[in-house]
Amino acid sequence: MSNGIRLRQNEEHSIEMLAAQRQLYSNAKRYDWLSTALSVWIPFGMAIILVFIPEDSLAGIVSYIVSITSAVISFIVDGIINNKKELAAAIQQKFDTYIYNMPWDTRIFGKNRNLNNEIAVYSSKILSDEEEKKSLYDWYTPLVDEKELKEGILSCQRENVWWDVGLRKRFKMGSIMAIIILCIAVFIMGICKNESTVKLLWRFAFVAPMLEWLFSTIKQLNKDINELQELDEIINDDESKSMEDLQDIQKLIFIHRKDCFAIPNFFYKHFKDNDEDKAHRAASMH
Repeated sequence: MSNGIRLRQNEEHSIEMLAAQRQLYSNAKRYDWLSTALSVWIPFGMAIILVFIPEDSLAGIVSYIVSITSAVISFIVDGIINNKKELAAAIQQKFDTYIYNMPWDTRIFGKNRNLNNEIAVYSSKILSDEEEKKSLYDWYTPLVDEKELKEGILSCQRENVWWDVGLRKRFKMGSIMAIIILCIAVFIMGICKNESTVKLLWRFAFVAPMLEWLFSTIKQLNKDINELQELDEIINDDESKSMEDLQDIQKLIFIHRKDCFAIPNFFYKHFKDNDEDKAHRAASMH
Protein backbone atom coordinates (compact mmCIF):
# COMPACT_ATOMS: atom_id res chain seq x y z
CA MET A 1 0.00 0.00 0.00
CA SER A 2 1.34 3.45 -0.98
CA ASN A 3 2.22 5.97 1.72
CA GLY A 4 1.68 8.80 -0.79
CA ILE A 5 5.25 10.14 -0.85
CA ARG A 6 5.86 9.39 -4.52
CA LEU A 7 2.53 10.86 -5.60
CA ARG A 8 2.97 14.05 -3.57
CA GLN A 9 6.60 14.62 -4.59
CA ASN A 10 5.63 14.56 -8.28
CA GLU A 11 2.72 17.01 -8.00
CA GLU A 12 3.10 20.25 -9.93
CA HIS A 13 3.52 22.49 -6.87
CA SER A 14 6.10 20.10 -5.43
CA ILE A 15 8.07 20.29 -8.67
CA GLU A 16 7.82 24.10 -8.51
CA MET A 17 9.29 24.06 -5.00
CA LEU A 18 12.15 21.83 -6.10
CA ALA A 19 12.83 24.05 -9.12
CA ALA A 20 12.90 27.16 -6.93
CA GLN A 21 15.28 25.71 -4.35
CA ARG A 22 17.58 24.35 -7.07
CA GLN A 23 17.73 27.76 -8.77
CA LEU A 24 18.44 29.50 -5.46
CA TYR A 25 21.25 27.08 -4.62
CA SER A 26 22.65 27.58 -8.14
CA ASN A 27 22.56 31.35 -7.63
CA ALA A 28 24.30 30.96 -4.27
CA LYS A 29 26.99 28.85 -5.92
CA ARG A 30 27.59 31.51 -8.58
CA TYR A 31 28.18 34.07 -5.85
CA ASP A 32 30.41 31.53 -4.13
CA TRP A 33 32.47 31.31 -7.32
CA LEU A 34 32.81 35.09 -7.15
CA SER A 35 33.94 34.83 -3.52
CA THR A 36 36.46 32.15 -4.51
CA ALA A 37 37.73 34.28 -7.39
CA LEU A 38 38.17 37.26 -5.06
CA SER A 39 39.96 35.21 -2.41
CA VAL A 40 41.95 32.77 -4.55
CA TRP A 41 42.12 33.42 -8.27
CA ILE A 42 42.59 37.20 -8.29
CA PRO A 43 45.47 37.05 -5.74
CA PHE A 44 47.03 34.22 -7.75
CA GLY A 45 46.60 36.23 -10.96
CA MET A 46 48.28 39.23 -9.32
CA ALA A 47 51.19 36.99 -8.34
CA ILE A 48 51.56 35.89 -11.98
CA ILE A 49 51.52 39.52 -13.14
CA LEU A 50 54.45 40.28 -10.84
CA VAL A 51 56.53 37.78 -12.80
CA PHE A 52 56.52 40.24 -15.69
CA ILE A 53 56.67 43.61 -13.91
CA PRO A 54 58.90 45.11 -11.16
CA GLU A 55 57.42 44.82 -7.67
CA ASP A 56 58.23 48.46 -6.84
CA SER A 57 56.50 49.85 -9.95
CA LEU A 58 53.04 51.43 -9.71
CA ALA A 59 51.48 48.37 -11.32
CA GLY A 60 53.31 46.13 -8.85
CA ILE A 61 52.06 48.12 -5.85
CA VAL A 62 48.52 48.09 -7.27
CA SER A 63 48.65 44.31 -7.60
CA TYR A 64 49.25 43.99 -3.85
CA ILE A 65 46.40 46.39 -3.08
CA VAL A 66 44.01 44.56 -5.43
CA SER A 67 44.87 41.24 -3.82
CA ILE A 68 44.07 42.50 -0.31
CA THR A 69 40.94 44.46 -1.37
CA SER A 70 39.46 41.47 -3.20
CA ALA A 71 39.64 39.39 -0.02
CA VAL A 72 37.72 42.10 1.88
CA ILE A 73 34.98 42.29 -0.78
CA SER A 74 34.55 38.51 -0.58
CA PHE A 75 33.16 38.94 2.96
CA ILE A 76 30.31 41.05 1.54
CA VAL A 77 29.59 38.42 -1.10
CA ASP A 78 29.40 35.76 1.61
CA GLY A 79 26.41 37.58 3.13
CA ILE A 80 24.51 37.36 -0.17
CA ILE A 81 25.32 33.65 -0.39
CA ASN A 82 23.90 33.00 3.08
CA ASN A 83 20.61 34.76 2.22
CA LYS A 84 20.17 32.64 -0.93
CA LYS A 85 20.88 29.41 0.93
CA GLU A 86 18.50 30.23 3.77
CA LEU A 87 15.59 30.86 1.37
CA ALA A 88 16.41 27.69 -0.60
CA ALA A 89 16.48 25.65 2.62
CA ALA A 90 13.14 27.12 3.73
CA ILE A 91 11.51 26.14 0.43
CA GLN A 92 12.99 22.65 0.58
CA GLN A 93 11.69 22.33 4.14
CA LYS A 94 8.19 23.12 2.86
CA PHE A 95 8.62 20.50 0.14
CA ASP A 96 9.74 17.82 2.58
CA THR A 97 7.10 18.44 5.21
CA TYR A 98 4.39 18.43 2.53
CA ILE A 99 5.39 15.20 0.82
CA TYR A 100 5.99 13.52 4.20
CA ASN A 101 2.53 14.64 5.31
CA MET A 102 4.41 15.90 8.37
CA PRO A 103 2.61 18.37 10.67
CA TRP A 104 4.23 21.82 10.78
CA ASP A 105 5.14 22.27 14.42
CA THR A 106 5.87 25.97 15.03
CA ARG A 107 7.83 25.09 18.16
CA ILE A 108 10.21 22.97 16.08
CA PHE A 109 10.19 24.60 12.64
CA GLY A 110 9.37 28.20 13.50
CA LYS A 111 6.76 30.31 11.70
CA ASN A 112 5.26 28.71 8.59
CA ARG A 113 6.02 31.48 6.09
CA ASN A 114 4.09 31.90 2.85
CA LEU A 115 6.77 31.52 0.18
CA ASN A 116 4.52 31.11 -2.87
CA ASN A 117 5.72 34.35 -4.45
CA GLU A 118 9.38 33.39 -4.05
CA ILE A 119 8.65 29.91 -5.39
CA ALA A 120 6.95 31.36 -8.47
CA VAL A 121 9.81 33.79 -9.13
CA TYR A 122 12.71 31.37 -8.75
CA SER A 123 11.11 28.27 -10.30
CA SER A 124 10.31 29.80 -13.71
CA LYS A 125 13.74 29.38 -15.31
CA ILE A 126 14.12 25.67 -14.55
CA LEU A 127 10.46 24.88 -15.30
CA SER A 128 10.91 26.35 -18.78
CA ASP A 129 13.64 23.77 -19.48
CA GLU A 130 12.01 20.38 -20.04
CA GLU A 131 15.18 18.41 -19.34
CA GLU A 132 15.83 20.26 -16.08
CA LYS A 133 12.21 19.88 -15.05
CA LYS A 134 12.25 16.16 -15.85
CA SER A 135 15.21 15.65 -13.50
CA LEU A 136 13.11 16.86 -10.56
CA TYR A 137 10.62 14.02 -10.71
CA ASP A 138 11.08 11.13 -8.25
CA TRP A 139 13.30 13.33 -6.08
CA TYR A 140 13.41 10.52 -3.52
CA THR A 141 13.68 6.94 -4.66
CA PRO A 142 10.21 5.59 -5.57
CA LEU A 143 10.84 2.50 -3.42
CA VAL A 144 10.16 4.52 -0.25
CA ASP A 145 6.54 4.73 -1.37
CA GLU A 146 6.01 1.09 -0.47
CA LYS A 147 6.93 1.55 3.19
CA GLU A 148 4.85 2.56 6.18
CA LEU A 149 4.77 6.38 6.26
CA LYS A 150 7.20 6.95 9.15
CA GLU A 151 9.62 4.40 7.71
CA GLY A 152 9.32 6.08 4.31
CA ILE A 153 10.09 9.49 5.84
CA LEU A 154 13.12 8.07 7.64
CA SER A 155 14.39 6.55 4.39
CA CYS A 156 14.10 9.92 2.64
CA GLN A 157 15.96 11.63 5.49
CA ARG A 158 18.62 8.93 5.36
CA GLU A 159 18.97 9.53 1.62
CA ASN A 160 19.62 13.25 2.24
CA VAL A 161 22.43 12.50 4.69
CA TRP A 162 24.22 9.79 2.69
CA TRP A 163 24.06 11.85 -0.47
CA ASP A 164 25.79 14.83 1.13
CA VAL A 165 28.56 13.60 3.40
CA GLY A 166 30.69 11.82 0.77
CA LEU A 167 30.54 14.82 -1.55
CA ARG A 168 31.82 17.14 1.18
CA LYS A 169 34.71 14.86 2.12
CA ARG A 170 35.88 14.77 -1.50
CA PHE A 171 35.58 18.53 -1.93
CA LYS A 172 37.53 19.08 1.28
CA MET A 173 40.47 17.03 0.03
CA GLY A 174 40.34 18.65 -3.41
CA SER A 175 40.38 22.14 -1.86
CA ILE A 176 43.38 21.38 0.35
CA MET A 177 45.39 20.02 -2.56
CA ALA A 178 44.48 22.92 -4.89
CA ILE A 179 45.40 25.68 -2.41
CA ILE A 180 48.68 24.00 -1.41
CA ILE A 181 49.69 23.81 -5.06
CA LEU A 182 48.75 27.46 -5.70
CA CYS A 183 50.58 28.73 -2.60
CA ILE A 184 53.74 26.83 -3.52
CA ALA A 185 53.49 28.21 -7.07
CA VAL A 186 53.30 31.79 -5.76
CA PHE A 187 56.61 31.41 -3.90
CA ILE A 188 58.26 29.49 -6.73
CA MET A 189 57.54 32.49 -9.00
CA GLY A 190 59.44 34.72 -6.57
CA ILE A 191 62.34 32.27 -6.26
CA CYS A 192 62.61 32.07 -10.05
CA LYS A 193 62.94 35.87 -10.12
CA ASN A 194 65.72 35.68 -7.49
CA GLU A 195 63.72 37.88 -5.12
CA SER A 196 65.16 38.82 -1.76
CA THR A 197 63.81 37.31 1.45
CA VAL A 198 61.87 40.52 2.17
CA LYS A 199 60.21 40.47 -1.25
CA LEU A 200 59.37 36.79 -0.86
CA LEU A 201 57.69 37.59 2.45
CA TRP A 202 55.63 40.26 0.68
CA ARG A 203 54.15 37.43 -1.37
CA PHE A 204 52.10 36.51 1.68
CA ALA A 205 49.80 39.32 0.46
CA PHE A 206 48.77 36.87 -2.28
CA VAL A 207 48.92 33.71 -0.18
CA ALA A 208 47.01 35.06 2.84
CA PRO A 209 43.62 35.43 1.05
CA MET A 210 43.98 31.89 -0.33
CA LEU A 211 44.77 30.47 3.10
CA GLU A 212 41.93 32.45 4.68
CA TRP A 213 39.53 30.98 2.09
CA LEU A 214 40.92 27.49 2.69
CA PHE A 215 40.73 27.67 6.49
CA SER A 216 37.18 29.07 6.49
CA THR A 217 36.10 26.50 3.89
CA ILE A 218 37.66 23.57 5.75
CA LYS A 219 36.20 24.80 9.04
CA GLN A 220 32.72 24.90 7.49
CA LEU A 221 33.13 21.55 5.73
CA ASN A 222 34.32 19.90 8.96
CA LYS A 223 31.25 21.31 10.70
CA ASP A 224 29.01 20.04 7.89
CA ILE A 225 30.55 16.56 7.98
CA ASN A 226 30.28 16.31 11.78
CA GLU A 227 26.62 17.39 11.65
CA LEU A 228 25.86 14.84 8.95
CA GLN A 229 27.62 12.06 10.84
CA GLU A 230 25.64 12.90 13.98
CA LEU A 231 22.45 12.90 11.93
CA ASP A 232 23.43 9.54 10.46
CA GLU A 233 23.82 8.09 13.96
CA ILE A 234 20.41 9.42 15.02
CA ILE A 235 18.68 8.17 11.86
CA ASN A 236 20.28 4.74 11.93
CA ASP A 237 20.05 3.84 15.61
CA ASP A 238 17.86 0.91 16.57
CA GLU A 239 15.13 2.96 18.22
CA SER A 240 11.77 3.22 16.48
CA LYS A 241 10.91 6.77 15.45
CA SER A 242 7.73 8.66 16.30
CA MET A 243 6.53 11.54 14.13
CA GLU A 244 7.96 13.92 16.78
CA ASP A 245 11.37 12.23 16.42
CA LEU A 246 11.19 12.64 12.65
CA GLN A 247 10.29 16.31 13.06
CA ASP A 248 13.36 16.82 15.24
CA ILE A 249 15.52 15.15 12.57
CA GLN A 250 13.91 17.33 9.91
CA LYS A 251 14.79 20.46 11.87
CA LEU A 252 18.44 19.39 11.99
CA ILE A 253 18.39 18.74 8.23
CA PHE A 254 16.98 22.24 7.66
CA ILE A 255 19.67 23.84 9.84
CA HIS A 256 22.34 21.95 7.93
CA ARG A 257 20.95 22.99 4.55
CA LYS A 258 20.85 26.70 5.31
CA ASP A 259 24.27 26.82 6.99
CA CYS A 260 26.32 24.33 4.97
CA PHE A 261 29.00 25.17 2.41
CA ALA A 262 27.63 25.44 -1.14
CA ILE A 263 29.45 22.80 -3.18
CA PRO A 264 30.17 24.12 -6.73
CA ASN A 265 27.86 22.77 -9.44
CA PHE A 266 30.68 21.31 -11.55
CA PHE A 267 31.84 19.21 -8.59
CA TYR A 268 28.29 18.27 -7.61
CA LYS A 269 27.38 17.16 -11.15
CA HIS A 270 30.58 15.16 -11.61
CA PHE A 271 29.73 12.85 -8.70
CA LYS A 272 25.93 13.20 -8.86
CA ASP A 273 24.95 10.03 -10.71
CA ASN A 274 27.20 7.72 -8.72
CA ASP A 275 26.35 9.24 -5.32
CA GLU A 276 22.65 9.45 -6.06
CA ASP A 277 22.54 5.81 -7.11
CA LYS A 278 24.31 4.73 -3.90
CA ALA A 279 21.99 6.85 -1.76
CA HIS A 280 18.89 5.43 -3.44
CA ARG A 281 20.07 1.84 -3.03
CA ALA A 282 21.11 2.35 0.57
CA ALA A 283 17.84 4.05 1.51
CA SER A 284 15.79 1.29 -0.08
CA MET A 285 17.65 -1.42 1.89
CA HIS A 286 16.46 -0.12 5.27
